[in-house]
Amino acid sequence: MEISKDQIVDLMMGFFKTKTLTAAFDLGLFDAMAEGPASLEDICARANAPVASGKRMLIALHAMGLLQREGDAYSLAPGAAPYLVSQSPQWLGWLGRHIDAFLYPLWSYTAQAVRDDKDQREAVFGDKRSWFDILYQNPSDVTDFQEFLGIFAKPFIDGMVEGVDFSAYSRFMDIGSGVGSLPVAVAEACPHLEIAICELPKAACYVRDKIMSGEFADRIDVVEGDVIAGTIPQQEYDLIHLGWMLHDYAPDTQLQILRNIYDALPAGGVFMASETPLDEDESGPLFTSLLSINMLVSTDGGVESTAQQYMQRFEEAGFSNVRVLRINGPRTLFVGEKV
Repeated sequence: MEISKDQIVDLMMGFFKTKTLTAAFDLGLFDAMAEGPASLEDICARANAPVASGKRMLIALHAMGLLQREGDAYSLAPGAAPYLVSQSPQWLGWLGRHIDAFLYPLWSYTAQAVRDDKDQREAVFGDKRSWFDILYQNPSDVTDFQEFLGIFAKPFIDGMVEGVDFSAYSRFMDIGSGVGSLPVAVAEACPHLEIAICELPKAACYVRDKIMSGEFADRIDVVEGDVIAGTIPQQEYDLIHLGWMLHDYAPDTQLQILRNIYDALPAGGVFMASETPLDEDESGPLFTSLLSINMLVSTDGGVESTAQQYMQRFEEAGFSNVRVLRINGPRTLFVGEKV
C-alpha cells in the first residue's frame, strides 16, 4: 500500500497530541470535569488556568476525541473517565508524568543515540548513573513508574493466572513486581502458595507499603535483592518469575541475570520470564520495535529480542526444556527448568 504525504505528516506531528494530553493531566483539566459537564469558565477556574489559553486546550482535547461538547458545556468522552480522572485506579496520568520527566527528553536525542549507539542519559540529565539509579532517586518518580506499569500489566496478569498451572509449585517469587499486582492476583487464586516479591531497595519500600495496606499482607513477603548482582534468595522458591525486565539490559547482562536466577532455583525449579518479543523476521510488531528505540536512548544496552534469541540465552544460562508458553494478553512467557 502506497503511503501518502498526509500519513507522514501525521506521524511527524504526533507529539502535538502527546504534549497536549500530558499537559491536560498536569493542569487537572480532566479532574475538573470528573463530576459531569461544565462550562469553559468553571473548568478553567477549577484548574486555575486562564480562560483564553484554557479554551485552546479544550478545543484541542475535543478535536482529539477525549471530550464531548454540548452547547457551552464540555464533558469527558464516554469510557474516558477511568483513564483520565486522577481518583481512578486506572488513571494514566502516572504515564503522562513519566513521559514528561523522562521519555520525552530522552527521545529528543534519538538521532544522537543512533549515531553513538548508546544511551543519552548524560546528555539529558547530566548523569552517568544507570537508568534505574536515576529513576529511583525520587520517590514520586518511582510511584509514577510503578503505577503505570501496574496498569499496563493487568491484561498480562489475567492471562498468566489463567494460563499457568500454579498447583505444581509451593513457593513463588516475583522479581520486578511493580505495584505487586501479579503476586496479589496469584495469592487470590492460589491459597496454597507461599509468595514473595523481590525488588531493589527503593522499589521494595514502595511495594511493601502497597502490600501491607492490602488484604494479603500476611501472605506476601517483600524482600530486597539485586538480580544482576545475584543477591536474591537462594534455593527457597521453586517458581520464579521475572516481569518485563530482560529487555532493559544488554544481551550479556541478560545472560548474567538468567545465570543468577538459575543458581537461585532449587533442583526441579522453574523460571518464567514475561516479555513482548519481536517477530522472528524482525518486521515488528510496532510497539515492540519502538520500545527497542526507547531502550537505546535510556538504558545501558537494553534491546528487544525475538523469541528464539530469548530461548537461546535461557539455554546458554543452563536451563532445560526451554519453551514458549502462550497466554492471553500482551506478553509472552518464556519457561525454563533447572534439572
